[in-house]
Amino acid sequence: MSSPKKKSEPELPPLKRRIAAYIICVPLCFILGKAKGFSNVFCICLTIAVAAALFLSAFFEAKSKRKDEEFTKAVRNDEFHNNEEWNEKYSAYVLKNDFQQVTANSMRADLNRRFFKPSGAVWLTASVLFIAAAIICRAAESDIRAVLAVSGIISAMWGAFKLLHTPVSSFIANCGEKLPEIERSYLNGKMLTYRKNGEHACNSGINIGGNYVVMYTDSVIICLDKNEIESVNKRVTKTKYYGNDVYTGSAFSYFIVVNAKEQNKEEATHYQIELNEYQVQMAYEALAVSSSPSLLSIKENKEYT
Repeated sequence: MSSPKKKSEPELPPLKRRIAAYIICVPLCFILGKAKGFSNVFCICLTIAVAAALFLSAFFEAKSKRKDEEFTKAVRNDEFHNNEEWNEKYSAYVLKNDFQQVTANSMRADLNRRFFKPSGAVWLTASVLFIAAAIICRAAESDIRAVLAVSGIISAMWGAFKLLHTPVSSFIANCGEKLPEIERSYLNGKMLTYRKNGEHACNSGINIGGNYVVMYTDSVIICLDKNEIESVNKRVTKTKYYGNDVYTGSAFSYFIVVNAKEQNKEEATHYQIELNEYQVQMAYEALAVSSSPSLLSIKENKEYT
């Protein structure tokens, strides 16, 4: 569950105060444009564009705040997943995207496949091309051949790092004597996997087996004995984005939260992974046998881009 890197910024001013700043900013655009020597037409167009952008930003932020209240109420009253329209979409999703079955011969092989990074293979391919060019181009100057060779070595090291730097080996080692039992549960379990690319790149999934639940993110793999699970929650997180105090939009993330009281621990530990909203419901229902009823929770974050 990755998220955009937060920058150290002061607390977001209230919308009314920012609207006042927007009003002051608009004529300043014209003045600054003239000071830079731009034509009147260009300055007017620039001012209108800035004014329109700021107006739309304030409008959509105010609209978002009204929707936040409705959404928060629906989540807290457990109405979010109990309306007819959502249930129809959920049923249609399940028909097309049921739980996956593990087809690999071993748990290690399956996890290695899920953590495979195509970019690592690309870097290794590039390294072969660099080194091959250094060998073939005998007519080239020695400096060029040296650069190609060094580039090939660096590309090979980086590609190998990306392919081998996964939590799979440490997870397998941590299973210890329980590895055969965990592996048997995993291979016969049902999977949900989720990938989200771009700025929020993440790789997460859950395997619900007979005796164990294996959950993973892009950086860690966790195995829980079903007998240790106390409850399961669904969490919805709304992230609101601001650039220079200007609202730029929002996005929802959905999580399954497993609360387990493991041996030698006094309090329950909370583990969560990101899935899509329908997968969260599927996992919640599949784990309901070993969990106590729980309500949805919501958390709103404000982040700077």
